[in-house]
Amino acid sequence: MKALVHPLVQVILALVLGTSLCACTSTQTAAPDPQATHDVFGRPTRIEPTWSNAQRNELRIPTQAGPDAWSIILTASDDPAKAQALLEQVRTHGQLPDAFIMERNGRQVIAVGSYDSLSQVARIELDRVRSLVIDGVRPYEHAFLAPPSGELSRGSIPEYDLRNARAQYGDDAVYTLQIAVYGREDNKEPTEQERAQFRKAAEEAAINLRQSGELAFYYHGPSRSMVTVGIFSEEDHHLERGVAVESARLKLARDRHPLNLLNGRTIIEKARTSSGGTVEREQPSFLVAIPKS
Repeated sequence: MKALVHPLVQVILALVLGTSLCACTSTQTAAPDPQATHDVFGRPTRIEPTWSNAQRNELRIPTQAGPDAWSIILTASDDPAKAQALLEQVRTHGQLPDAFIMERNGRQVIAVGSYDSLSQVARIELDRVRSLVIDGVRPYEHAFLAPPSGELSRGSIPEYDLRNARAQYGDDAVYTLQIAVYGREDNKEPTEQERAQFRKAAEEAAINLRQSGELAFYYHGPSRSMVTVGIFSEEDHHLERGVAVESARLKLARDRHPLNLLNGRTIIEKARTSSGGTVEREQPSFLVAIPKS
């Protein structure tokens, strides 16, 4: 991620919304249970299978999120003017009139929705946003839920575990960009306490990145925990006549995260030069395959 949306230019496809059911209609589907648990915005925290599309669409999506709310992140920018222009495109051509800008960790993040937890309502709305087809493309296919700005890890979040990425993003989820690793610097086997610290650090790093608008993941290995950003397909990285070709989206992710850091510090490695010699360099970020399970 960063999960960048496709350019929202000359978008013409309108989203067909369900209309509200008339209270006087004899064929009206049963209304949601008034005793159902509701979130802080007055919306049910679960959706019944028998609800109609109209009833689901009546779940109000607030136009801004507070500091204690989860939101669906569409994209982010370091340039406030660019973010404002993109927001207008999202609200109009992008068919998400309730989108808004908020500042997360110094970045301008474009988001939609406001939820007090990872409720079923939030997940269903995320699926709807991801599946929007506009002008023949799915501009929000890499949208994701981000936690409140002040929230740190409260244990593992399955949605952020790289092992679950393929289930969330489909067969096009082939690669991701590794940008950080947490583990012992002497390559010795960590103690259980150290392993827990490394896992916690990786999860918190992924959370902080998501709060900044990056589609970040953690991956816990036997001795180390890694942090990655972005979901990339074979079209984003492939060979043409023996030369690696990368998409603009992948290049942009590398520009934002040029290095792979160990416990927050640069890794010095030896690299071979074209003349056959070696030179020391800072280890760059690199693509890794997304596990199939």
